[in-house]
Amino acid sequence: MSTAIEKDILIVEPFNGGSHGQLINLIQSDSEIRPRCIVVSLPAKKWHWRARTSALLFSQTIPVCSCYRVIFTSSVLNLAELIALRPDLAQLKKIVYFHENQLVYPVRKVKDRDFQYGYNSAFNMESFLTSISSHLKLIPDHRPKNLEAIIHPKCRVLNFPVNIHQVYCDIVDCSIDFTNT
Repeated sequence: MSTAIEKDILIVEPFNGGSHGQLINLIQSDSEIRPRCIVVSLPAKKWHWRARTSALLFSQTIPVCSCYRVIFTSSVLNLAELIALRPDLAQLKKIVYFHENQLVYPVRKVKDRDFQYGYNSAFNMESFLTSISSHLKLIPDHRPKNLEAIIHPKCRVLNFPVNIHQVYCDIVDCSIDFTNT
């Protein structure tokens, strides 16, 4: 008699194409992880709109399930907004993958920079963390303090191919032995 595998990993991707789509495909290619995943995504189109509005749509389309333990998403999703709209997701362990660092992305004018984004490499992580204070100086008043020190201990670099087994076990009390995979 086979035991049903509980779908405890919720993957949410607002921009499922390019490196974002490749990462989702890589995760789904793992025969032990794939059956545990629910993937909710949108096509890779107009990333600015996906960033600003996908949490609204996902709050209505993510299936309600008490079985989720982890939510995995990219930095395109406004995760705080999604959690505010779907409080049932608040208790989940959260993994946010930064495919790039928007703080050092080339823009014509500094005012055009998008502050909502923040790594798939040590360079992206470090350049993000070291750029935070200079970018916050553009805020006219009421600036948050010490963000680099607060954020840095929570950061990790996950290069392709991502070892999703290790990431999962790092954040969830994992009793699965993935050493032979």
